[in-house]
Amino acid sequence: MTHSEFLDALVCPTTHTTLAVAEDRKSLTSQDGVTYEVGDTGIVNMLYPKELLPEDAHEQYLYDQAYLRYDKGVSWVFETLNHSDEAATRLFMISLMDLKPGMMALEVGAGTGKDSALILEKVKPGGTAVLSDLSPNMLKLAQDKLDTAEVNVHYFLGNGSYLPFKDDTFDAVFHFGGINTFSERKKAFDELTRVVRPGGKVVVGDESIAPWMRSQPTYQTLLKANPLFRAEVPLEDVPANVENFKLHWIFGNAFYVMEYTVAAKAPEIDIDLPIPGKDFVDNWRLRAEKDN
Repeated sequence: MTHSEFLDALVCPTTHTTLAVAEDRKSLTSQDGVTYEVGDTGIVNMLYPKELLPEDAHEQYLYDQAYLRYDKGVSWVFETLNHSDEAATRLFMISLMDLKPGMMALEVGAGTGKDSALILEKVKPGGTAVLSDLSPNMLKLAQDKLDTAEVNVHYFLGNGSYLPFKDDTFDAVFHFGGINTFSERKKAFDELTRVVRPGGKVVVGDESIAPWMRSQPTYQTLLKANPLFRAEVPLEDVPANVENFKLHWIFGNAFYVMEYTVAAKAPEIDIDLPIPGKDFVDNWRLRAEKDN
């Protein structure tokens, strides 16, 4: 996918309708007149809403200020968590995407590109990686660092709750390290799932100390020192049309990462199927009605 083809593939992040690409390829306009600019380095500003909700704006500000020291700080955090092997754990997370050469992958919250580099390696040669972040400074740093030989890489500033792609666009989607603070987290899960084709993978992770570890003294200290570790795994936000769901605890059981396969439709219970071998009518619906 060339840069021009990438621009043509973008859609309105709210209605998912076609965007009009300017002749100079420097902007895209939605049917309701909203314009999205293409930066000089090719990074497309697809942020929506234009004025971010307060929580998202706060996170954008923090990351924009911390982008140069971010990697060192994150590595220190992972080292404190049972002296975890950061490189091996990141490779494990990316392996959950089941990527192969030539595939098309999306990373929401690419940051400085640490996980992005692993995604690029998995889809090359000939694959496509689309990388996004809320923070312009973080995303530009990733763009400057990444080796894009033998792979197509495209960048956009975006809100994970409003993805500018048609349904079933990607083979896999990855997000790690921000979902707990999303203003519209449930909508983000819906979007991450919507843009993946049936049979593709969604991998999401963030802070959350495993329940069985929360009473341990050092973990109690961590909970007091950083409220983000108090977050619960957002299982209630996972869409209905998923299968093969798995939950892993990583980085000293202080972070989770979930993986699931996108299904073509949500599963259903046949509540009217009769119980076999009985000489009277019985099924789930009748049992529920009887209980009521």
